[in-house]
Amino acid sequence: MTQLEPVDILVVEDNDSQRASIVHTLQKAIPDVLVIAVKDGTEALDFLFSRKAWTDRAGEDPPRLILLDLALPGADGFSVLGQIRSIEPQDALTLTPVVIFTDSQSAGDISKSYRCGANSYIIKPLSYPDFQTVVETVGQYWMAHNRTSC
Repeated sequence: MTQLEPVDILVVEDNDSQRASIVHTLQKAIPDVLVIAVKDGTEALDFLFSRKAWTDRAGEDPPRLILLDLALPGADGFSVLGQIRSIEPQDALTLTPVVIFTDSQSAGDISKSYRCGANSYIIKPLSYPDFQTVVETVGQYWMAHNRTSC
């Protein structure tokens, strides 16, 4: 798979309907956002490190935001987060905000996520309208309001 433009948001979600809803909501809420969605942690790492199907990914620009589920097949969310945060500090990927977006309400998962370098931890709402609202709010905050430079 070739990606010719820098990606704004990488969505890592194994649930097909939730993944589609997240992508649709972000694209609708944020004009000109480029969202790439993958179904598991292994594919996320392949994308982020330009491996396998993503070797032709344009440039080495990291996404501006990673929306990451924890319970994933292959490499789980903690593994993905750990690999992102353990690379050399000068690598631009280490500055990419990672928002955990999960069903888990476990205090242990919340604490571990922050210890592993998550920037935010959000529990997925159960109702579809609330789910969409949260996705839209998160996307708009990180893409339009959060500043990483002047």
